[in-house]
Amino acid sequence: MGLFAPWFLAGFGLLGLPIYFHLLKRHRSETQQFSSLMFFEKSTEASLKHRRLDYLLLMAMRLALLALIVLAFAQPFIWRNTAAGGPRANRVVVIDDSASMGFGDRMGNAKSEASKLLGENVKVAVFDSQLRFVTPADVPRLEAGTSRSSLGELARALRAYQESVKAPLEVHLISDLQRSSMPAGFSDLRLGGGTKLVLHTVADKTEPNWTVESVTAPARVRDGKTVKVQATIAGFHTNAASRTVILEVNGQPSGKQTVQVPASGRAKVEFNGLDLPHGFSKCAVSLQESDGLKVDDRYLFAIERSDPQRVVFLYGERSARSALYFRDALDAATAGAYVVESYSSGTPANLERAAFIVVSDTGSFDDAMLKRYVQQGGSALVVLGPANVSSGKVPILGTLVKASRYASRGAERYQTLGTADDAYAAIAKAGRWEGVHFYQSIDADPGQARILARLTDRTPILLEQKIGEGTVVVLASALDNLANDFPVQPSFVPFVEQIAHRLSGWEEASLNASVDTALDFKGGAGSKAFEAMDPDGKRALTLEESAKGAPLVLSRAGFWEVRRGAGKSQMIAANVDRRESDLELMPKESAELWQSPGTAGQQAGGQSNNESKWPLAAWVLGAAVLAGLLEALVGSRHLVQETA
Repeated sequence: MGLFAPWFLAGFGLLGLPIYFHLLKRHRSETQQFSSLMFFEKSTEASLKHRRLDYLLLMAMRLALLALIVLAFAQPFIWRNTAAGGPRANRVVVIDDSASMGFGDRMGNAKSEASKLLGENVKVAVFDSQLRFVTPADVPRLEAGTSRSSLGELARALRAYQESVKAPLEVHLISDLQRSSMPAGFSDLRLGGGTKLVLHTVADKTEPNWTVESVTAPARVRDGKTVKVQATIAGFHTNAASRTVILEVNGQPSGKQTVQVPASGRAKVEFNGLDLPHGFSKCAVSLQESDGLKVDDRYLFAIERSDPQRVVFLYGERSARSALYFRDALDAATAGAYVVESYSSGTPANLERAAFIVVSDTGSFDDAMLKRYVQQGGSALVVLGPANVSSGKVPILGTLVKASRYASRGAERYQTLGTADDAYAAIAKAGRWEGVHFYQSIDADPGQARILARLTDRTPILLEQKIGEGTVVVLASALDNLANDFPVQPSFVPFVEQIAHRLSGWEEASLNASVDTALDFKGGAGSKAFEAMDPDGKRALTLEESAKGAPLVLSRAGFWEVRRGAGKSQMIAANVDRRESDLELMPKESAELWQSPGTAGQQAGGQSNNESKWPLAAWVLGAAVLAGLLEALVGSRHLVQETA
């Protein structure tokens, strides 16, 4: 038995009131006529008799009434067995189809075990990172997938299902019960009230397994001969052995090396120089010697080979030096990965197929054209200067330019970087702009832009905003070595490099991710739909889903492609989560504890799998009403006797 609101038990202190009131009754003496007191002997009469409790039955009724009211407020409950005498338990057969079930014949054994449990009104489900119901006819066609199993997510899904059906469950889980599938806390394996768990394991011991654990390679290159690919080969519960590692490019072998892997250890292998065609190349590092789990013997990655990307630099009359500083810094940082084309005010600019544009201290270019370029997927760096103060607005963003703030070069009267987003690459990898002095800055209304950095006088100096499919970064100080000394500081080259990579999507050209990763490609206001293709070349999302910003879930291993505006594409290599490679089993004690009644994280609640809380407040309240009626009946009876 328990209480939902035990703090109301303090009301039992009120039980002293009926006793106190019963002791307050007045003693009444009866008057008798007598001729003389001389016939009486003088004595002292004890008053104890006057303090005795009378009407004990009435007082008991009042005490019971008050106690039952207090108990009703405390809301008592008892544990009730829902398996006995309750509704019949629904049988659910759950089959693990995660990547580790592909080891040996585990999946075949799981399907055979499931066929023995199937019958009338039996539900069948499969699980990896989520629970999915299937029909019994689908069981023979089940195969191990490429997702990671999560027993914590399975327990959560079973609790939700039990609450929806409002009936006891008898769950038969068929799995290899990997230790890596367990949640961080055992309480996360808690099952709902009335759920009985029966485990059917298809693995009797921890198996050795080798895997290509990770691959490090550049996302985009100009020349494949300079590419360096590093791979890590790992062994789980293995003896020392040599492994032959093969590098493939677009399905063709490109290199082979042999590496010695220590017992249950790791070893690195490196490949230098690749013969890459222009565009995306689908690459893989694999093990020549196969083992029981083949799905993790191959690691996918993609590399894009591209020509130098075109950057259009638009500058005003007083900003010609900015173009030179920017171009030299970009060449020094990227070794010719970008080609800068400069256009002064009044010169027609060709923005077609530009990786990004720079608009430096000018308001004479067609702002509608620039904004349209960004909305269609282009990106821009806007550098503010005196010309923007004259025009009164920030190019492309269209927000208000408030004023120009000055400081003196003498007596250290300058501003430096104050608060900043240290996770932003153009700040963090540029040494947080250490040593940069700002003598003039442009105070502009940020509008909807995100403020990335402020100067020490709180003036926003770096902002970023999504417009349509593109991105605009605003630097509120000119790059002419007059408004500041940024161009001659060591931090300027990495700043330009990171800004160029961010605006051109250099680092996003190709991406490695684990299966079941959800990627968000939602842009800013007015963004258009993107096209996502799965490894089979089919649409992974409808145009309506992508337009609404639905995330792209990498549901299986392979190469996924995302096509966006301005001709930008992205290749994503989805690989099996390498936690599936460790085939160590769940400890036997944990498995026994999980399926034992009254455990599996349910000890905090005090109930077993077959017990639930049955509230008694209504019954206690009914007893209080009955006690009140009896108290009224007994009280009226005593009142009649006293008046008689």
